[in-house]
Amino acid sequence: MNSHFIKYLGLLPLYVLLQVLVLNEVLFSAYINPFLYVMLIISLPLKTPKWFLLIYAFLLGFSVDISSGSLGFHSTATILTAFIKPIISKITIPHNILGDTDEITLQKVGYKSYITFSIFLILIHNSCLFITEHLSFNFALFGKILASSVATLIIILITQLFQRDK
Repeated sequence: MNSHFIKYLGLLPLYVLLQVLVLNEVLFSAYINPFLYVMLIISLPLKTPKWFLLIYAFLLGFSVDISSGSLGFHSTATILTAFIKPIISKITIPHNILGDTDEITLQKVGYKSYITFSIFLILIHNSCLFITEHLSFNFALFGKILASSVATLIIILITQLFQRDK
């Protein structure tokens, strides 16, 4: 499990820079913003200690907040996503196919389980992020949540297709 800690701590700055320098600058029709960094929380192994998962989620969200000048919106959304992850995994991922230290990847859990698991976590993340950012909820915000969630899922799936399983 220690190798996962080191790997994910090393990936954190890469995904934060990619999010802040590329994805935050490319707004599709000034409405859709994909959040690739959520993939780091999604792919952490199921048996990751809760303390590491929550601290890692905070560091990830806080890094995006600091880099993009937001006021803790990403931190709140990533911590909520990490907190809910074990519950969603029990509902969507068959646990007999993953070992204790296996990362959650498209190849290991299959398309249906991975997409279902990911879309739940992405929707939770984006809902929390946009509702706290706008402090309201209306049809336009609902559309923004859905559109950004679909864009995030597509980018995560593309990233997963290019990754090789070990």
